[in-house]
Amino acid sequence: MRIGIAISKDDPQIGGGLTYIQEILEAINNVLAESKHTFYLIGYEPEKPAHLSNILLPWLTLQQAGLLSRPPARDYEYFPDIAAANLDLICYLQPWMGEILDIPYISTVWDLQHRLQPFFPEVSLFGEFDRREEMYRRSLQRAAYIITPNEVGKQEIVRFYQVSPERVWPIALPTPAFALAPQPHPDEEGLFLRLGVNRPYLFYPAQLWPHKNHILLLLMLKDLKSRHGLDLQLVLTGSDRKNLPFVTEKIAQLGLEDQVILGGFVNQPDLAPIYRRAAALVFPSLFGPENFPPLEAFALECPVIAGRIPGAQEQMGDAAVLVDPTNHELWSDAVACVVRDKEIRATLIARGRKRAQSFGPMDFARKLLRLFDEFELYRRTWPSSKDTVTFD
Repeated sequence: MRIGIAISKDDPQIGGGLTYIQEILEAINNVLAESKHTFYLIGYEPEKPAHLSNILLPWLTLQQAGLLSRPPARDYEYFPDIAAANLDLICYLQPWMGEILDIPYISTVWDLQHRLQPFFPEVSLFGEFDRREEMYRRSLQRAAYIITPNEVGKQEIVRFYQVSPERVWPIALPTPAFALAPQPHPDEEGLFLRLGVNRPYLFYPAQLWPHKNHILLLLMLKDLKSRHGLDLQLVLTGSDRKNLPFVTEKIAQLGLEDQVILGGFVNQPDLAPIYRRAAALVFPSLFGPENFPPLEAFALECPVIAGRIPGAQEQMGDAAVLVDPTNHELWSDAVACVVRDKEIRATLIARGRKRAQSFGPMDFARKLLRLFDEFELYRRTWPSSKDTVTFD
């Protein structure tokens, strides 16, 4: 088959989502010899971005043609590159579905939080709820397959969009390669000096969205000091998503200016040493069903304390301490235990390391190949580009 791998525009501040795309593309690049299919890379830019030059797949742009002489019989005729490639299948690696429905396609869904927790402003305001709902309603029921991180995600898709369960494939998020094989940092001491770290700290890499639940960590930090006598710093990294002024105000109200470090967006090479030196990753995000930072922490031998939300147990198992993400006192108890009990800490690190090594980008790419092979058994039933007849 001729298969297009579709990606959206790059934005380094997207965070884990961008890491995921880059590493999956590299993994697909590395397993090309294991597949009989022909692959293309599809994106919005007129030409393949420079940072993807090592990806051997030919580039197809989604730029549209000018005014057509007649309404097309198929929607992809609006896109000259796509029409000329005679694709048999498109695989969307991100939860973004383009305008093309007349070529069989595979959708990806990371979460359906706009249905599960629609009160959060980031999934409800400025038309975001309607945008997501329109996209998923238009595309999921017609998808050949849908990829989602785990069984919890699968159940949610079937529940909300009445999709046949057989068409939903749970494929876990892979542990990012940068965490599995971290490179030496050129100036580690300078990094911590710039951040202002001067004592043991907890780490939370997350963009400042409300659902990331930073407020719980601030309440936890104050409780740790008053009830447990632990004076820890909290390193927060990630881009502002309109909630920074609120978080900053709460830091001042709680008198935590000396303990909380707002590091802003941090480049990927800086993440590994921050994980390694942290007393723990504290990850109270209220959105699931899977997330990347716990996997990164597992790989970099950083104990994980995470929110007990749907999907968390399936992703992390016994490699993390899972806590009610609305109860800050339980979080301070969990942190005190992990920081002070060396045996528990060592157990979490060992279990996390094993979990991180169990599924990486290459494993993900090979599961995609198996999915493509399965679809070929159906696609062979009508003419493709290699046949001399057409289905008109």
